[in-house]
Amino acid sequence: MDDKQCIITFNSTHHALAFEKAANDDNIKIIILPVPRSIAASCGLAVKFNQIDLKSIEALIKEKSLNYAGIYRVQNNEGKKDYIRIE
Repeated sequence: MDDKQCIITFNSTHHALAFEKAANDDNIKIIILPVPRSIAASCGLAVKFNQIDLKSIEALIKEKSLNYAGIYRVQNNEGKKDYIRIE
């Protein structure tokens, strides 16, 4: 994945796994990972993806009526990762 990344969080593990399946079916490259500690979420899973795929992700969410908690842009700040909520 390139330097410009985003994280999407979910309200439940079920929502995270449904999103993973839909993204894989649409050949969108994602990585499942634990939710970063600095992002509050009720589910322990998040999905990381390239920011270039954001429009495809948003279209997939709308088309498949997928549930999520938030979308964040990952910003590297002197070796520390900050998560800026964009949706």
